[in-house]
Amino acid sequence: MQKSCTTTPGTRVTLRGESARELVVVRNNQRVFATVVELYLRRIDFAADGYAQLIRLPQYRFSEVTVDPDHVFGRPRFAHGGSAVDNVIDLFRAGEPVDMVAEEFGLSRDEVEDAIRVATRAAA
Repeated sequence: MQKSCTTTPGTRVTLRGESARELVVVRNNQRVFATVVELYLRRIDFAADGYAQLIRLPQYRFSEVTVDPDHVFGRPRFAHGGSAVDNVIDLFRAGEPVDMVAEEFGLSRDEVEDAIRVATRAAA
């Protein structure tokens, strides 16, 4: 099996076989950082057609947040409960206390605080 994707301008990376150890840059046959790539590939579930179906976002510490084109239009959502992360953040930004937001969406306080941490870090 061989899959290709374009990364940075002028660079094409090809997966030869099933493992990240088989990733090479096409123009110079140089191996890619296999251990780093493997860690990220573990976070992705692929559909039968070979495209990414579900991605687990790595920036969250306490909550499992996923992106799946079949749920909430591909927006990040909590795997536990299925609520869109931006809905949780919006309720918090509207002035609701963390515990109330957690109760409203069936999440733990840690999950809500984790989402707030990621949202505020991205905005900074």
